Amino acid sequence: MIIVVIVLIIVVIVLFAHLFFIKNELKKLTRNLKSINNGKSINNLTISFFNKEIESLTEEINKNLEEKKQFEVDKIRFQNNFRKATSDISHDLRTPLTSIKGYIQFLKLGNLNESEKSEYINIIEERVKTLEILLNDFYELSLIDSVEYELKFDKVNLSRVVQEALLSKYAEFSVKKVEPKICIEDKNIFIIGDNCALGRIVDNLLSNAIKYFKSYIKISLTRENDCVIFKVINDTENLETADEERIFDRFYMADKTRSGKGTGLGLSIAKELALKMKGSINAELKDNALIICCKFKIFDI
Repeated sequence: MIIVVIVLIIVVIVLFAHLFFIKNELKKLTRNLKSINNGKSINNLTISFFNKEIESLTEEINKNLEEKKQFEVDKIRFQNNFRKATSDISHDLRTPLTSIKGYIQFLKLGNLNESEKSEYINIIEERVKTLEILLNDFYELSLIDSVEYELKFDKVNLSRVVQEALLSKYAEFSVKKVEPKICIEDKNIFIIGDNCALGRIVDNLLSNAIKYFKSYIKISLTRENDCVIFKVINDTENLETADEERIFDRFYMADKTRSGKGTGLGLSIAKELALKMKGSINAELKDNALIICCKFKIFDI
């Protein structure tokens, strides 16, 4: 009987000791968690007393803390990008508006000959077209981002979409005095997608190449297993590795002065549309050439 009592006493002591350590561990966790929430600490929670339940609880809390840290990082990045985007939009809109205002003031002087008037009016019209492009890009991106935006999926002949886009760019190729090297492996490569969205993707990639090429442009549409790859390559002297990493970012332009007529939205819009059609798009800078690949799954009849 005495032995049983002693054993019970030992068990009770062990249980109380165990509860005591658990209580102290929970107090320490609570104290450290408060410190983290108050911004006084950035370290994850740790435990010094082994207990399976407490260890599991600590792991789950640490997961939430990591998600919170990542959320804060993403929030700061978004705020910085938003401020930069707002500044860029203001710059892009202000530049043609200032130019238009200046030429209107010249026209109001009244001492211009007909040739000068015609020249200034043509310049104003060009600046208005630039504004129209800017506003259309902004509007299109806002549409793509909206919850209500829906694509009309259907069987689309991507080969034909590329051919039509190339024909529409013939005048621009001629003006730039460049003859693109074109390779369309098959005239009937079908995918499931939105015809208009696909046309926009191809047009944006071609426009980017025409705008920034140095001496050549290569365009190809090829099969790779069960996928089709639309590839646009152009040599360039303005891009760096940092540009490669950010080339699909909204409002990003390799031309840091933003002196061109674009918004830096063309490739971003192309990527958003490709992703919405379960495709992929990526860029690589290799041997002073920008290589942009757009990939979709082939629809076999």
